[in-house]
Amino acid sequence: MPTRRVSVQISSSAVRMAEVTVGHGRPELVRLGQVALPPRAVIDGVILDLPAVRVALERCVKEGGFSPGDVHVGIAGLRAITRELEMPLVPDSEIDAAVRLQALDVIPFAIDRALISARPLEETIGANGMPERRVLVAAAHRDLVDPLVKIVTDAGLTPISVEPTSSAMIRALFDPQTAVEGPEAIVAVGGGLTKVAVHENGVPHFVRTIAEGGDAVTAAIAGAIDLPLADAEAAKRNLDESAPHIRVALGAARDASMSLINELRSSIDYYASLTGRSPVRRVVLTGGGSRLSGFAELLQQQLRLPVVQGSVLNRIDCSRLHLPPEEIARLDPAVAVVVGLALPGPKDVKELDLLPPEVVLGRKRERLERSVVLVGLVLVVAMVGLGALRFLKVHNAENNVASLQGQITGINAQIPRYNKVQQEHSIILNLAAISNPIVNEEVYWPGVLAALTSATPPGGVISSFAAGAVPRPAAATPTSTAPVAPSATQIASLSLSLSAESGYPYFRSWYYSINGSGTLTVNGFTGISQVATRQIGYSATVGVTAEVTSPRAKEFQVPR
Repeated sequence: MPTRRVSVQISSSAVRMAEVTVGHGRPELVRLGQVALPPRAVIDGVILDLPAVRVALERCVKEGGFSPGDVHVGIAGLRAITRELEMPLVPDSEIDAAVRLQALDVIPFAIDRALISARPLEETIGANGMPERRVLVAAAHRDLVDPLVKIVTDAGLTPISVEPTSSAMIRALFDPQTAVEGPEAIVAVGGGLTKVAVHENGVPHFVRTIAEGGDAVTAAIAGAIDLPLADAEAAKRNLDESAPHIRVALGAARDASMSLINELRSSIDYYASLTGRSPVRRVVLTGGGSRLSGFAELLQQQLRLPVVQGSVLNRIDCSRLHLPPEEIARLDPAVAVVVGLALPGPKDVKELDLLPPEVVLGRKRERLERSVVLVGLVLVVAMVGLGALRFLKVHNAENNVASLQGQITGINAQIPRYNKVQQEHSIILNLAAISNPIVNEEVYWPGVLAALTSATPPGGVISSFAAGAVPRPAAATPTSTAPVAPSATQIASLSLSLSAESGYPYFRSWYYSINGSGTLTVNGFTGISQVATRQIGYSATVGVTAEVTSPRAKEFQVPR
């Protein structure tokens, strides 16, 4: 996910802001803002006119479309220094304390008013043969940092780092693909200050701030041709013209530039004289003052080194600015520092940060307070949610209780009716207990006659018939209203006389048909006798089994 970084630079001539997004591929410059400052609002890096600078910063935020939030701030001035120290090899956790003790020898102002930050470089072997550590130390006077932090905060921004602009210059202009072997000097010529940073492969080794810049050239031109400073500034930008007054201005500009060039040469020569350091191989120019006509050529002639114009905007994506190429080229030297402040450094390298400790503690306290408030809000929301859930559960239970009470009321209203039905059902069961044995034991005579007719073979005539029920043996009182299962018990007896023409064969057929009917049984018979010509007669007693039941037994069944 792309990382968004916003930076602020307050120089002697302008307030600048930049927003850069860094992710995969080239960094992208999303926003760029610049608002000029009135003369003498900032001198030698010290903010003298706080209201004017704050108004300019607020305008820059508004006109540039920047959102309030975290910003990385750059600092430069005569009371902001960067030095290399050789110190005994100590653990990383003890470097800051050790540096603060040893910095007494290199910091030119009171240590109790100094903000110090250290960055370990490499391990070396000292003159005594003992291992040492080379450390880059940045320090700034509080009178330089505190007003800067206050203005940024009053403008609605949150400073999260205060970094020397020399480090930002190196990040912005060091290109590993075009780097030279050995040390390289980056020179940023501003309005009132000129910054020199010597590095090797992006690691700074020497930084110096010179109290001269483009404003000295402007003042020299103004004095030479008797012009106001604003007109002299315009003339300085057009020194390549051929007008007579321009030739005078060009001579004054070159004379004024020589003082700065001599200081630059002294700084570069001094670096080459340091123990373990080699001469500078190339000089990279940036800053608005570096665009002075003939300045790069004159510097190269004096230093006898290659001098090239640095470009930060050629290394990043500027398409979202929607500016023409000539405008990009015009802005390039002036925005190197502010863009470099927005570019992140290597992840494994400690950055120099001069943000006051009370500001750091205040930010930590604010984060803690926000965390506490957030946790409190989460707890309140959770309690409200649990309370609401409990309320819904209670409300649902109350509704269920009300529903059950309604059902109970309805059931209670129906109880009397069901009591009456139960009473009537008990009466019916009692009556069934009395009637069922009678119905179950009665002889169903139509069924008996039908069974007799069905079992009597054709050809026989019943001449007499008498029937009677057979008393059944006593049984236990039934405990159910279900019908008694049929059995082979005889429930009735028939006495009958028959006559037939076929003689004995008919008797035999009748006998087997009656016994095979399943409902009738021949209990006895008399001998065959001649009753008429070609007819015989006989008498028989036939028993009726319980298989012949009354259909009324089902009608008297009552469910329990």
